[in-house]
Amino acid sequence: QKQSKVGAELSDIITRRVIVAVLGMLCVVPLLTYSTSIEDERVSTDFLQAANIYAGAGNSSNCDHLVGASYAFKDFMENVEGSDNRNLQYLMRLNIQPERCNISTLINFDNENFLNKIRNESKIRVETSMFVEGYNYSVSATFNLQYFVEEACRSSIHLTLFVIFMLISLSLQFTGDAQKLVLAPIEGMMEMVNSVAADPLEVLDFETISRDSLCLYETRVVQIAIQKITTLLRVGFGVAGAEIISMNMAVEGEGSACLDPMIPGKRIYAIFGFCDIHRFDWCTETLEDEIMTFINNIARIVHEEVTRWGGLCNKNLGNAFLMVWRIGDADSLQSVFGRRRISNTSRTSSSPGKAFKPLSGKSMEVDLRRIPGLDIVSDKALIGFLKVIVEINRDRQVLAYRGDKRLNIDGKFKIRMGFGLHAGWAIEGAVGSMQKVDATYLSPHVNMAARMEAASKQFGVAILMTKRFHELMSTDAQEHCRKIDVVTVKGSAVPMDILTFDTLQDQEFPELHPPKYSNLSLVDVLNQQADEYSSSIWVQDSDLTQLRRLATPIFRDIFENGMNNYLSGNWAKARVLLEKANGMMTESDTGDDGPSKSILGYMHSRDWKCPLEWKGFRQLTSK
Repeated sequence: QKQSKVGAELSDIITRRVIVAVLGMLCVVPLLTYSTSIEDERVSTDFLQAANIYAGAGNSSNCDHLVGASYAFKDFMENVEGSDNRNLQYLMRLNIQPERCNISTLINFDNENFLNKIRNESKIRVETSMFVEGYNYSVSATFNLQYFVEEACRSSIHLTLFVIFMLISLSLQFTGDAQKLVLAPIEGMMEMVNSVAADPLEVLDFETISRDSLCLYETRVVQIAIQKITTLLRVGFGVAGAEIISMNMAVEGEGSACLDPMIPGKRIYAIFGFCDIHRFDWCTETLEDEIMTFINNIARIVHEEVTRWGGLCNKNLGNAFLMVWRIGDADSLQSVFGRRRISNTSRTSSSPGKAFKPLSGKSMEVDLRRIPGLDIVSDKALIGFLKVIVEINRDRQVLAYRGDKRLNIDGKFKIRMGFGLHAGWAIEGAVGSMQKVDATYLSPHVNMAARMEAASKQFGVAILMTKRFHELMSTDAQEHCRKIDVVTVKGSAVPMDILTFDTLQDQEFPELHPPKYSNLSLVDVLNQQADEYSSSIWVQDSDLTQLRRLATPIFRDIFENGMNNYLSGNWAKARVLLEKANGMMTESDTGDDGPSKSILGYMHSRDWKCPLEWKGFRQLTSK
């Protein structure tokens, strides 16, 4: 099996370090080794024994030679290292036999007191003897080795310290190599996994992991793979799948090794936005295999603008997109802001925009208007969709389709989209099986956003929103929205107001550029504008003011009066006012005012006569 690069590198480093360590020890250990060999003492004693034999015995003894050799021996021993210290005197006892030449007084001596104080390990007795011509010649000398023993101990301590130093150094180096090549990358991987498990929706920056020394190793490849996998999980599951990712990526707790995407649903509150590409079937038949590029160009704009303005994409359905501005789960909102319980019988009389939850035979309603800061989130949701409308009429890649001959067979082709906005609760969770799972939201409030988008075609507007969503916005944003009808939807008898933000798309939007003397890129500038949102944007942003430039105060007053007369049953006056309002919109994308035209069409279908059972609302025909 082929050895991995990280394994080969680690093995090579360890081998080099071991070789250097062994060579270092071979050089240093002899320098720190000190031995107390007794060969020197034996040689010197043998020298004195030779002088003793040479001096002879009896009357023919050469006393001068013996005494001279003895004194020379003693002088030499007094000059041995350490002998200058009396406590460390080297030659402690000397006895020469046979007796002659008054050697017991002149030569032989015995420091018995010092010898008794020295341990046996620190002294040595060297004795040599020989019979010559009937005489026993012997020399016995006792040496004090305390100084040398102490030196040997010091050397042993130094050697031990050196060995400890080498072991600690090698250990630290081996640990550092393992930390750098193996442990640090693994810890980085674990940090990635834990970060994703803690907050799957946060866009994490993993570039802090050093690439300089690990770019060629398998550990770096695994790190990049984990980063891509976690990013794909976040992109694939979206905000609705955050809980799925978090639970299955967690590395602590029982069952963490098991994959279980089928987690229970959770009730959450959010703003739901639904948008759809008009004439999508015809575009698909015309563009064929190029339809994917067509969709992705539009999806790029939708995703970028919605994400910039605080939302997230939950579903890409080909021609449609479900966008979510998440507010919070039911438990967190109810614990902070309290709750109000209503009976089941009151459900039919409450607005479909209200958030309710069945619980033990009752339903629970959370007043989203009480949530601090939600007006900003709601404003951003509307701005996000309005910016999408602007960008599909400004982006060069999208505008290029206007010149595509295949799409211009039946006239001037322009990409148009419809948008619907609503707020309420939904069940967030996984739908499917172990073979395929989709993280999504299930709720009548999600369906309501889709119905608003579908109804935008009926009313001839680009964007349609419910009163429930409109109530959450700031006053500055509400002032620029127009109430266009009161309707009921399928499955509910509760009438609700629907509103729009007027958009003129058949105009040229100027190309955006970063400020002249700014170091920021255009993307950074746009992101900063969204992050530093202020309600003044409704009158200062050129895109928003340019979109609604046809909705003048005079037009809005005339339309409002006409609609109020229509709702109150005075259809004759409503007809006059709405026809006048409709005639003021000849410069619009369709050459008329969609809401006025829709109401006029409805009254015309009733022969311009208000029915006796008229209650100020009608049923929405779009599904």
